This record gives sequence, structure tokens and C-alpha cells, in this order.
Amino acid sequence: MSLAGKVVIVTGGSRGIGEAIVRYLAGEGAHVHATYNASGERAEKIQAELQGQGRHVQFHRLDVRDSSMCTQLVETVVARSGRVDALVNNAGITRDALLLRMSEQEWDDVVTTNLRSVFAMTKAVLQPM
Repeated sequence: MSLAGKVVIVTGGSRGIGEAIVRYLAGEGAHVHATYNASGERAEKIQAELQGQGRHVQFHRLDVRDSSMCTQLVETVVARSGRVDALVNNAGITRDALLLRMSEQEWDDVVTTNLRSVFAMTKAVLQPM
């Protein structure tokens, strides 16, 4: 399957596995809309590098815990690119702690970021598909 010209959203695309996914998809010719939350400078650097190579990459700031921001991102992507062909739910966090030492807030942060965000992004993407 060719990825050339496919419009793909990648959450958490500015570091680690997400960055590798963005680089791969862009290298295969996809039009990548990647997100970051706290790594704005890193996202700008990756975007500039890949665009300098003629790749189609655009980074967007997104807090994946906010379902209205997820919907707004998808609307922006559709307005710019006409559609969304694929979604990579990559954004995630860890709070390394023994269960007895983990606060409820830390647990809620992990669940909201790693699980609820997948629901919110997938639901938002399915609307225009």
C-alpha cells in the first residue's frame, strides 16, 4: 500500500517513537499532521528539517486530554488537506511509581492521556471519514 499523498495525523509526534513514525510517513510521501504538547521547539525543528527535504509535515500544538481540542485539530486538518486517511494514536505518558506511592491525580493523568485521548481522537477523526 502506498502512503504517497495520504493524510495522516500522528499524536505525540515530536519525540521518541512518534518522531520516528512522523519521519517514516513523511519519507513515504504522506502528508503528516503531527502533534506536540510541551515540545514546541523540538516540533519546529523537525518540521523545518523535513519541509527542507520537500516533505509534507505540519506540527500542531494539542493537549490530547482535551476532546474539544482534538475535534478542532481534525477540523483544521480537513480544512487544509481535504480529508484524513489515517490516525496514529501515539501520545502517551508514564508516571513511574509504585502503586502505593502513586497519587490519584498521577493515575488520572496517565489514564486521561493514554486512554481517553484515544477515544477523543478516534471519535473526532471518524466524523469526516
